[in-house]
Amino acid sequence: MEMSLTKRLAKSRLFTSITELEDQLAARTDTVHPVEISPKRFDIIQGKLESTEGSPPVRLLPCILQCLSGIKESFLTLAENPADPKTKASADFIQELELKAYALGASSIGYTQLPERWVFQDKAVLYKNAIVLSMEMDQEGINSAPSVACMKTVMETYRDLGRINNQLAAFLRERGYGAHAGHPLNGLVLYPPLAQMAGLGWLGLNGLLITPEHGPRVRLAAVFTSIENLPFNEGSDHSWVRDYCENCRICHIKCPPGAFYEDPVEHAGGQVTYIKNELCFPYFNAYHGCSVCVKVCPFNLRPYEKIKAGFTATP
Repeated sequence: MEMSLTKRLAKSRLFTSITELEDQLAARTDTVHPVEISPKRFDIIQGKLESTEGSPPVRLLPCILQCLSGIKESFLTLAENPADPKTKASADFIQELELKAYALGASSIGYTQLPERWVFQDKAVLYKNAIVLSMEMDQEGINSAPSVACMKTVMETYRDLGRINNQLAAFLRERGYGAHAGHPLNGLVLYPPLAQMAGLGWLGLNGLLITPEHGPRVRLAAVFTSIENLPFNEGSDHSWVRDYCENCRICHIKCPPGAFYEDPVEHAGGQVTYIKNELCFPYFNAYHGCSVCVKVCPFNLRPYEKIKAGFTATP
């Protein structure tokens, strides 16, 4: 029987070297480590290996390989960090950093400190100071979900946001700061709650970050840095989104495998589980990464401010 594309990728030297680099970083003592209540990462490729359903189309192989190369680069370039990195940045430098991020293609940027509980089990990152980024996914591609075209859109966004993160990390190092580019694909931390803390949006009942710019139609990543005086978010509040979601629930209604919990399960430390993995992941693997919950979300279809105005004006 011919080996699937996923299994060939997982046996490749590129993939195994990424696993080794993750383990090497986790073994260091100068990193931010998980705690007992930290969640376990859902490894997309490992999930594919354990599934008997589906495999990415061969025509997506170049994009997948580019993603994996970007992940590997994010680890290898840690050796380029300055021996004694700077820890303070001026307001002018932060503005320059943001202009560069937007010029490279980021959709939004925010800042927060990483709680250890959001670091995945058996993983680690180099710094707790986080520059969190979002990047829009093409709406036409997402609206075709579930489809190969949608999967292509998602993978291309992973690739492009990964490139942005690696370039921003290089920019920080050139200026004397330490940096660790957290790739959006198979990240080392739980990005959605981190992005909420950074003020980029609010978690909806689909478990995804709802952003003012593009609703849930984004991918997330973070650059972890030695800069200790980042303008950490203190005032962005999008919490009304949760009340809207409670009244909407269209993602629950339209979910093909019916994988959502009626009420999200809250765990110690603030982690929340929105989906039943045993129902979601088989369908996810069989149907091109699904994304139906992104497609049907009103925040994907209508402007954020119009939805907010209509909802908050309701008595």
